[in-house]
Amino acid sequence: MFASILYLDEAGFTKNRDVTKRITVSCRQASVLFSAILKAKGIPCRCRAGFMDFGNTGDSYMEHWVNEYWNSKENRWVLADVDGYYEYEPRFGYSQFDLPRQKFVTASKAWLGSRKNTLDKKLDVFSPNLLEGICEYLFMDFHALMNNEIFYSYQPLYLRGGIQGLNESELCELDYLAELLAEPDENMEKIEELYLTDEKIFTLTNNTENIYRDVFKSQ
Repeated sequence: MFASILYLDEAGFTKNRDVTKRITVSCRQASVLFSAILKAKGIPCRCRAGFMDFGNTGDSYMEHWVNEYWNSKENRWVLADVDGYYEYEPRFGYSQFDLPRQKFVTASKAWLGSRKNTLDKKLDVFSPNLLEGICEYLFMDFHALMNNEIFYSYQPLYLRGGIQGLNESELCELDYLAELLAEPDENMEKIEELYLTDEKIFTLTNNTENIYRDVFKSQ
């Protein structure tokens, strides 16, 4: 992204930049960039994939990527949406760099709620099947926590035919993954073990191309 910005205008990051010399990014790219900047400054930060309440009413949540960064003084993960507009909406009464937790539904909470029929939020997903759409974000969130922020179209190879082809045992495996991701700090060792050892999880596909997640394994 930096290279593209400099290619279009050598002046780099300047105010009132010509709109024809800007790049267009998604929430995922904004989230990845924010994580990279904070990590470079020594501040723990991670991307999270889930569902955001943009209307501030709690009625509907849409697919979205956000960030959590560590506030060492307050000893907590702070929820931030760098792709949001809340900073310029005083009617909301909060900063986009410290959002209330109810603004965001994690993919793991959405998955478990849907499976147990206890989800009390309306989720808008691009997939025609709600559970399949949630599953896509479950894996994006999982890989993001492993510092491997996969693109929207990358999913485990075994899910290429759709979630409807899974048996109950395989759905329970996803329940287990969601339970781990629901409390990532407490379960990080188990999450990393799955990432390193479960070939079904780290063998990804983007259309017809298979991607093997060996970078993390070699570190």
